[in-house]
Amino acid sequence: MKKQAYMIVTTVMFMAVIGLSSAKAQTSEPMRLQVDVPFAFRVGSQILPAGEYTVTSLSPTSDLKILQLRDKSGQAAAVIHTSSVIGKTQEKAKLVFNRYGDQYFFAQAWLPADNVGMQARKSRIEKVTARELTSIERATEEVALTAKR
Repeated sequence: MKKQAYMIVTTVMFMAVIGLSSAKAQTSEPMRLQVDVPFAFRVGSQILPAGEYTVTSLSPTSDLKILQLRDKSGQAAAVIHTSSVIGKTQEKAKLVFNRYGDQYFFAQAWLPADNVGMQARKSRIEKVTARELTSIERATEEVALTAKR
């Protein structure tokens, strides 16, 4: 009797795990955003020109997202690893850039109706730029651009 109860409980738990993972797989379609960026910006060590960009998640089922930013012509592209960042629930999709003087650095991507964003690690170049501007007391700011899904 105990063996039968154990088998039933094990089977139910197994079915629940399978059901959850298949539901997640069905809803885990790749994220794709489109945004017009009116300025040149850095992604890691690469400089991308102003233009229309598509941002795609190359790892939709992973907590650590890999994002690809590609311009409309396909001439400029960059890939960057991101980690999750918690914030307030967003009304619209957006990309966030850190601005230091006249230099912009890709910082975050947010999806609509979500409070978990994707944050890029600051590159060595961004850290140096931020430190230099802080030493001469120039302001830095975040610039957010609305994106379309």
